[in-house]
Amino acid sequence: MNASSPTRRRLLQGALGAAAASTLPGLAIAQPQSANGVLRLGYIGPGKKPAAATGWALREGGLLKELAPLGIREIVTRNFPNGPDLNEAFLSGVLDVGIYGDTPAVVARARGFDAQLIGFDTVGMNVWLLTPRGGVRSVKELEGQTIGVARGSYMHRYVLGLLKEHGLQKSVKVIHMFPRDSEAALDRGSIAAFAAQTDVGPLLASRGYPVIDQADQHPTLRGTQVIIASQKTLAAAPGLPAAWTRARHTALQDIRRRSDAYFDFHAEVSGFPLEVVKISHPLSQFPDVAYPAEGLALLGEVKRFLLSEKLIDKDFSLDDWRVNDA
Repeated sequence: MNASSPTRRRLLQGALGAAAASTLPGLAIAQPQSANGVLRLGYIGPGKKPAAATGWALREGGLLKELAPLGIREIVTRNFPNGPDLNEAFLSGVLDVGIYGDTPAVVARARGFDAQLIGFDTVGMNVWLLTPRGGVRSVKELEGQTIGVARGSYMHRYVLGLLKEHGLQKSVKVIHMFPRDSEAALDRGSIAAFAAQTDVGPLLASRGYPVIDQADQHPTLRGTQVIIASQKTLAAAPGLPAAWTRARHTALQDIRRRSDAYFDFHAEVSGFPLEVVKISHPLSQFPDVAYPAEGLALLGEVKRFLLSEKLIDKDFSLDDWRVNDA
């Protein structure tokens, strides 16, 4: 079944963006708490708190300091296992701002979700394609095999793009698998490879699972973490994008002065070993400005890929998605 067949297209669209087309039962009438001075921030991952520049700004108090003049007195955080789940929470009215991967964010925008892009938290994220010990030794050897990946993620786009580059999109089965299940599957040999995100990839590699490819070898298949704000939140606090950018910029200056303290914090909140965190999150991936040229270029690549694979049906302007005062 090829990537352009109607059946597979429906399956992939469902995995990539089903959350952008429905709402959680009973939550659609939830009122935005930002009106009461509480901003609800969603992010992806197992970590206890978000990391990167926003996470450091939150931890050090800089983010709340910038947002306080807008009437925001508290920031509460909620983590999600993947982007589609975060999309659904957004659509259900239970989030004000979200930080997550570019692919589910682009899918949601293409399907009519009118939240705005207010910046990037990370640009150029890697993906590690790992195999069982003694497994295949090259991408070409994956023909007829099965790859596990968290569907709807930036890693998913990397896998589809990689298979297309090698002409394997018709002969490799791609199945949904959460990172938490990946090591057991690799150990059993029930999959030929797993596409792991930051932290998980280097951790599995340190445990002896071979890496046969990385997104860094395919620059247009690297990922970004975008920062999205709901229209209701922006209407209530139009100065939020600029305040968020100022908080990130100040945090980045501090991170560069105190990188050891930052990486200790990142390791603590993520639960991953310090050396794994350092490999996964070079400071060069944290942009100084709201809309770095590389980040916008990667978003354009995401959009073009999803359109070419018919995983989204509607194009949109990146200029219209961003705000002008970030």
